[in-house]
Amino acid sequence: MMEYPIRCAVQPEGAFAPGPEHSRWGERGSDVDYAKYIEAFNAGDDAALVQKFFTEDCIFQSGARVTRGREDLLKFLNWAHDGIRELIRAQLILRDEHHIFAEIDMDFHATRDRPDFTFGALKKGELTTVKFLVVYYLRDGQVAHLKASAWPPNVGVTQPTPPLSASLEQR
Repeated sequence: MMEYPIRCAVQPEGAFAPGPEHSRWGERGSDVDYAKYIEAFNAGDDAALVQKFFTEDCIFQSGARVTRGREDLLKFLNWAHDGIRELIRAQLILRDEHHIFAEIDMDFHATRDRPDFTFGALKKGELTTVKFLVVYYLRDGQVAHLKASAWPPNVGVTQPTPPLSASLEQR
């Protein structure tokens, strides 16, 4: 996984544009450790992830889906992870003091049959990988807003990790 600190050249109106003194993410204002975020996400404890890494008033956007607040985000994650173990494999990370941009290959391992799964029907033991482009907007050391876009399943992704055994079920 490659990480690059960035200096934002273009910002939405009213957004903070960091200068050279803020070019290394994590030095000021944001103590979000993205490696620890990935570790917590991949551990499968959604409640702990949301509590530790997201602000109380967080917003999650993925296409037309929008959740507001930790409670709604946790409800969404519980629904999304019902019978699915989701693992982040970060491919590229760009960050500044107030943002993280990540290209992620996300592996979805079915721990039970999921004929209604968002990215296509999966039978227990099957997996699919989806490329995501994600922007995290940071505030006070947590994620305040997460915007995610996804490619079609198994398009432009790297080799997925081997399927998980049934003993590692998330739900």
